[in-house]
Amino acid sequence: MLEFIEVNGTPGSQLSTPRSGKSPSPSPTSPGSLRKQRSSQHGGSSTSLASTKVCSSMDENDGPGEEVSEEGFQIPATITERYKVGRTIGDGNFAVVKECVERSTAREYALKIIKKSKCRGKEHMIQNEVSILRRVKHPNIVLLIEEMDVPTELYLVMELVKGGDLFDAITSTNKYTERDASGMLYNLASAIKYLHSLNIVHRDIKPENLLVYEHQDGSKSLKLGDFGLATIVDGPLYTVCGTPTYVAPEIIAETGYGLKVDIWAAGVITYILLCGFPPFRGSGDDQEVLFDQILMGQVDFPSPYWDNVSDSAKELITMMLLVNVDQRFSAVQVLEHPWVNDDGLPENEHQLSVAGKIKKHFNTGPKPNSTAAGVSVIALDHGFTIKRSGSLDYYQQPGMYWIRYEMVQLNSQCFHGNVLAVSINQFLQWINMLLICYPVHMLLYQFHFNLD
Repeated sequence: MLEFIEVNGTPGSQLSTPRSGKSPSPSPTSPGSLRKQRSSQHGGSSTSLASTKVCSSMDENDGPGEEVSEEGFQIPATITERYKVGRTIGDGNFAVVKECVERSTAREYALKIIKKSKCRGKEHMIQNEVSILRRVKHPNIVLLIEEMDVPTELYLVMELVKGGDLFDAITSTNKYTERDASGMLYNLASAIKYLHSLNIVHRDIKPENLLVYEHQDGSKSLKLGDFGLATIVDGPLYTVCGTPTYVAPEIIAETGYGLKVDIWAAGVITYILLCGFPPFRGSGDDQEVLFDQILMGQVDFPSPYWDNVSDSAKELITMMLLVNVDQRFSAVQVLEHPWVNDDGLPENEHQLSVAGKIKKHFNTGPKPNSTAAGVSVIALDHGFTIKRSGSLDYYQQPGMYWIRYEMVQLNSQCFHGNVLAVSINQFLQWINMLLICYPVHMLLYQFHFNLD
């Protein structure tokens, strides 16, 4: 039986509270148009699973009725009666994203189809992400419009974001200034403030998850997507997760963390926006060096890359990248800072030369498909986590080589007194898995078999 749930069907215009700025309206081709459109208007488009440029390939004469997709599964008539489903604009191991148009309004959306057969045993991960998406409704967050549940698939209708990701916006523009970067941070901090007011931490804020929404007037705004690692904070969190460049020191230290890990990630992004490279850098793939730098939290602004950047921007970044969580800025403090609210922005329009450095440091380039999913393939393709219970949750971050884990206490999980409480086969499977995923010397250091 098909379950059809409208989640956030309110017209986007009701969400819009445009903030007037002191600055003149920037060129529509400049990321600075984010400045004028600080609070985005959905204007008929809805929330995007996809942030790629989409060209309609749907037959206007297509009528409603059950359809068979090119991937071989049947799209229920209940869906096709309301939406014209078009070509595939993204796919993964667990989900497919298709363009679609609402028949009654001609509004474009993205339809994410999650294949349940590929998600067996991971249903809780889907439920977690979708439950958070149901709760959030903000101009700078990719919006879930409605969901449709059938026995074999879960269908999510989401806002379509066509402008690519944050790095796409910077590397494709002809003019990029400090004011543009300030507008981007305003959008991001607004989304974070809203999430934190709901005690939701995103835990994977990075440029790839910041999608560029293009408005009809040519202005742009950022929308935060991919809530695969988001969770409710009701106490200290200990799961080691995220993307290495943007991960906060308290996550690495495993001392317990909370909402402000998102501020750290936003601080790293702001640093990159102004110089083109991250504040903490390892040598090659040596993540131990990177993590040591993050734990120390020494932020430098090397010449000549920072010579033309205002002191106000540097001060804000420093406050966002404090290792001491209590002293680190909150989202509210970021939004109140003069560099973000216009008071501390320099009057000059000096152009920042960051596009080339971003391409060099982050290997950005033309993408075969520029539409990105705002809902992850439910984090099922993302690293792996060994929960304290001993269960395994698999994820896979693009370009991510960091194993995310929480240590399993084998002395209590596997042994009961002097009696081995698990089968030899199960024990060997665990060891085999760990040897593949984790350096042997670290295993010898981390695991202690106490048979006393």
